[in-house]
Amino acid sequence: MKKIFTTIVLGLGVIANASAQSAAPVQITTDSLNKNIVSMKKDLDILKNLKVSGWVQAQFQLADTAGAKNFDGGDFTPYSDNRFMIRRGRVKFTYSGKNSQYVMQLNGTERGFNLVEIFAKYSDPYSHAFSITAGVMNRPFGYEIQQSSAVRESPERSRFTQSLMPNERDLGAMLTFEPKKGSLKGLKIDAGFFNGTGIAVPGTSTPTGSSIGTTGVTGLTDFDSYKDFMGHAVYYKSIKEDKISFGLGGSYYNGGFIYQNNKVFEGLTSTLGGLTWTAKDTTSTTFKNGKAPRVYYGAEGLFSVKSILGTTTVRGEYFFGTQTGTDASSRSPQVAPKSTDAMYIRPFDAGYVYFIQRIGKSKHEIAVKYEWYDPNTKVSAADLNGTNGMKAGEIKYTMLGLGYNLYLTDNVKFMIHYNMVTNEVTKITGFTSDLKDNIFTARMQYKF
Repeated sequence: MKKIFTTIVLGLGVIANASAQSAAPVQITTDSLNKNIVSMKKDLDILKNLKVSGWVQAQFQLADTAGAKNFDGGDFTPYSDNRFMIRRGRVKFTYSGKNSQYVMQLNGTERGFNLVEIFAKYSDPYSHAFSITAGVMNRPFGYEIQQSSAVRESPERSRFTQSLMPNERDLGAMLTFEPKKGSLKGLKIDAGFFNGTGIAVPGTSTPTGSSIGTTGVTGLTDFDSYKDFMGHAVYYKSIKEDKISFGLGGSYYNGGFIYQNNKVFEGLTSTLGGLTWTAKDTTSTTFKNGKAPRVYYGAEGLFSVKSILGTTTVRGEYFFGTQTGTDASSRSPQVAPKSTDAMYIRPFDAGYVYFIQRIGKSKHEIAVKYEWYDPNTKVSAADLNGTNGMKAGEIKYTMLGLGYNLYLTDNVKFMIHYNMVTNEVTKITGFTSDLKDNIFTARMQYKF
């Protein structure tokens, strides 16, 4: 890319000089030539600081049934169980200046165009260990959220990640401590405040309330005054000439959104028909305009070793905490809830474990991923008896993904992945058996 820019600039210089000579005879002096060279060098120095990268992911998907709802790229249309789609079409511009950086990433697919991220970063000029970042960026929580989709071993992020932090990026400001040398090298600490609503992505962003998963939105802004705090600390290290890598990390999230009314449920009461929701007491407390809590804790770990078998990696994360949602969904809201929607406060837990094996020194890799998301740890399938008012927002899901990746060249990657999704079998209408929502994905990716 830099060679192309250099050729273009030099070519324009030659053309301009030739045009000037044909228009009128001009005396070329050493001084004027030097000035032209200095000017061109300044232009080239600017271009050297600019990096352009990107990737496109073209894929074919097959679902178990027409209209399958899923977290593997969005729901299928009612009369289709297969589709071609451009999952991501990214172009990323990174300009690095003195102790500073500007990043803008765009995404274009058949569903539309959207801004993925745009932020500015400034690092302290002395230790270079501290920096401040402001704009639209990845949320500083956990490993998977910040891992690029271009290098991920499976097609999509986990179901719970997409539910708790839709579209993984948000608008805010963040401080970072990341030593570049010394005994603390490998440590990274991020902390910042964010809107909490995330960003809009055509075909995947949906509002909260009873319309979750049905209606798309094209733009998002913060709908209340509450800001969410996120913190992430991680330490990664490689030893024995990078043959062994390991890391541990932890994350904390404290935020929320505005209650639209006083219909708030949190406790559970045991009755003859099983557990039922208990409304919070409004006798002495008014919940309307207060903050519905979203409090998460996260832990992550990684261990990787290179041997005669190839590179073997085990990686995982575990989330738990408190999430507020509706009776139908635990998804974090991206627009204000409806004025009539009651809010339900649930304790949740979720996690995933990857086993990744690169086969010898070949270009072949197998990846196995097990994940789960339990939106309410206080209830089980037996409690969802269809008579106590509990709905789909309580149902636990487990997923087992089996994948094969072929790294054909430095630019081209092929992926085959089959995601087997299992929901709790309940007496809730629509969930009296395991849904037919397994998804097969075959993808070709080109990255530059």
